[in-house]
Amino acid sequence: MRQPLKNPRSVLHALLPFGAGTPEVESLQSYFCRLAVSHSVSISALSREIAEMFGWEFRQRREWYSGNLNGLGEVARNWSSAISALTGVAQLNRHTLLPWHTVIAQTGLSRHRSHWCPQCFQEDIESGNTPYFRLAWDINAVNACAKHKSGFEHVCPGCGQSNARHSSAYVTPGWCAHCGTFLGKSKETIPATPADIWKSIQVGHMLAHQGNNQSDADLDKVIEALAAIIERMDSGIYAHFAARIGLSKSTVHNWLKGGGAPTLAAYLRIAAVAGISLPKLLMGDLTGWEPPAKTEIHQLSLSFPKQPKNRHNHNRDWDAIRAELVSMSKLPAPISLLEAARRLDLDVRLLYLNANKEARILSSRWKEYIQRRGNQTRENAKEAIKAACQDVLAEGKAINLREIEAKVPREILNSVDGVIDLLQQIKAEILEE
Repeated sequence: MRQPLKNPRSVLHALLPFGAGTPEVESLQSYFCRLAVSHSVSISALSREIAEMFGWEFRQRREWYSGNLNGLGEVARNWSSAISALTGVAQLNRHTLLPWHTVIAQTGLSRHRSHWCPQCFQEDIESGNTPYFRLAWDINAVNACAKHKSGFEHVCPGCGQSNARHSSAYVTPGWCAHCGTFLGKSKETIPATPADIWKSIQVGHMLAHQGNNQSDADLDKVIEALAAIIERMDSGIYAHFAARIGLSKSTVHNWLKGGGAPTLAAYLRIAAVAGISLPKLLMGDLTGWEPPAKTEIHQLSLSFPKQPKNRHNHNRDWDAIRAELVSMSKLPAPISLLEAARRLDLDVRLLYLNANKEARILSSRWKEYIQRRGNQTRENAKEAIKAACQDVLAEGKAINLREIEAKVPREILNSVDGVIDLLQQIKAEILEE
């Protein structure tokens, strides 16, 4: 779909960003990728050109690939301002997390591994829109799509590689950066947990709020609100409130007395326990809020750990973990190593370091499964295209892509790479018969 221009006189194409003021707001990284595509240049080339215009030091691929472009630091501030100036599109900072830069700590905020929701990409295509990356997908606290109530995907359904979203000089959101496979292919989805869905909904409310609210958050108001919550729920006793949300007393003390901002994960804990929406908490707005009774406290607060989890090796029973990995490798439906790590609440790197053999078996099984599924998908598409070719010939018409597109559903054509090459192969096979 051709994207309309908002201001043809701008230095760069004034593409309209997607999802402003909604939970599905487009990330600045996605906008930048689409901007490069619209100019038919690589991301590196466009980055270098913009950096030279503003006299910045350019580091190859660093800003867009690392995820900092969507964050709440200096990189996001500089690049959102620069791209707005060059495109004439205002408020691109609201396609990052900059509106919350004073109230949310950067620690653990951004997700460094690329994730996406295949069903969102598929809906983009089916509705005739351009696929794009949602800002929520790059927030570490978000592990599921609230709209489809399913977990994210992190490997290409065609080639099985991770970092399929943007590990390339040329990136078209919605297609694998390695092999070009459409990332919205239908597949078995993993149902999200109620806790993950709730967190995704709350972050979605936060993102919608930042697009509709013109004033940024104020840390002083947030601290006042936190003090009021602690006073009304635990008589102002930090230790009791810290135990309630599963964090240390010193952490809570640092927020109220040391001037430190809570992490997004901490805000979600507080929101769940206090029965307040995340946007209202981040804005320090307690209008209409009353402390919930014990029976009314959000049930998802029970899913938060009472104490911070220690991920050091010496606190893990690796024999038991290896046994769990062996069991997972024998499940009827293969799972990825990343999913296994999520179920075990471990980092994938720790699995490779301490259970290398079991981790590789699980990873190999998953890649074989992805490969088989890709091959089967291609065979199914080939059969459908061949049948359409035979129908076209029976009608006395010449076989071409336009005729095939009229007879084969779009989702089948999108499920294979190199559809033109496949069509030529089928035509040759039909002529030989």
